[in-house]
Amino acid sequence: MKFRPGKNLIRILAGGLFLSAASFVLPQIVWFWPPVLLGLLIVGIRDAYYIRQYLNNLSVSRTLPSLAGRDQDFRISWTIVRSSETEQPAKPSMARMIQGLIRDCVPDAAMPALSTQSFELSGEQRRFQVDEIFRIPVRGVHVFGPMWMRVSGPMGLLEGQKKTLSSESIRVFPETYYSADRLAQDADAQVVLLDKASRIRQHGTGTEFESLNEFREGDDPRKIDWRTTARVGHLVVRKYEIERHRDVMLLVDCGRLMGADAGRGSKLDCAVDSALMLARVALRGGDRCGISLFDDQVLGYLPPQAGMSSMQAISECVFAAQTRWRETDFSRIFARLQQRQQKRAMIIVLSDLIDAETTQRFRASLATLARRHVILFAALQTPLMDQMISQPPEGTADSTRLALAFQLLRERERALHAVRRSGIEVLDVVPDRLTVPLINHFLELRRQAL
Repeated sequence: MKFRPGKNLIRILAGGLFLSAASFVLPQIVWFWPPVLLGLLIVGIRDAYYIRQYLNNLSVSRTLPSLAGRDQDFRISWTIVRSSETEQPAKPSMARMIQGLIRDCVPDAAMPALSTQSFELSGEQRRFQVDEIFRIPVRGVHVFGPMWMRVSGPMGLLEGQKKTLSSESIRVFPETYYSADRLAQDADAQVVLLDKASRIRQHGTGTEFESLNEFREGDDPRKIDWRTTARVGHLVVRKYEIERHRDVMLLVDCGRLMGADAGRGSKLDCAVDSALMLARVALRGGDRCGISLFDDQVLGYLPPQAGMSSMQAISECVFAAQTRWRETDFSRIFARLQQRQQKRAMIIVLSDLIDAETTQRFRASLATLARRHVILFAALQTPLMDQMISQPPEGTADSTRLALAFQLLRERERALHAVRRSGIEVLDVVPDRLTVPLINHFLELRRQAL
């Protein structure tokens, strides 16, 4: 517990300075100082006594949600409670109004950046609650606290403060994953997604054996089971169903290219958001889904798991991912997949390419991997490039930037063309519109049973 001068004491000291100057003209004023200082000392001790009583009999609780969406509003409530000892005080003076402030330490990324709330408790009032709305535009774990309470003495000569609450954390998830309503911003694309999700459960030739049936007109002769036919004496065909429990691996790049602004956070924010939505779709479809983070190293690896209960582990693995501004090295994550993913799977890479050198390394690492797995490369565009080429240059510096932007875009297009020629499925899309096209493309590949 710490004490500091109150407002009234500061006013009295300011008046004392004036009287000190006046004492040069009226020396008699000096004789008033001893009783004034003695009175201030007595009143100050009395204020300190009651401040200690107030702080000991007041408690604060914080109501903080455990989850929040990135850049989405959430509410925090603080409740100040007077303990039962002062509900019926022995002295009437203890029933006086208590005035004070509470200040909660908020994360650096939170808005607003400062939280200070005033409160008043009358003699008969035991509870006071205050609320405030916050937003955090950065994914990850953020900590609120510690919290401080400050109260004034009855005469306002002193103020006392103490720490009342320890720290609490809140996890900030991508906004679309946190609120599925954000996915309905593009209504037409949403209809296409739902239509394909429905068709994939009912149609398709399938690759997983289901049963043996007697051959009927219209059946594919290539599916005749000759061994069974020879044993039973009539034609028998194999029936297949769409394969379930297939492996899907999501690879999220955390390199420097993914730190570029995408209008709705960074490209990495959009990639994480879309990856979580795609994982939910894959798990609901009966597939096994895993996820991995990488830049020049493998930052995290979760092997494919089945069931919607796996969504918790997937989200915990990826929701706090941040770029470390390092150059991406695809060879490390592909080598990890070669070691740990023996079963044929669909590999979905969320990244970007910008030059021929990176593309060459990527294609070399991908060549071996593509022999065993189906690869979908989702290339996230950089909106800043489109903004630069859409604005007419106004000087030499603007012309230089424009020429550089055109060169980078041309090299990127060449890089993606080289990847397509390697037989890799490529999805080139704006980051903030990635989710629906990515899920639709995944469902289309799944329907083809590759």
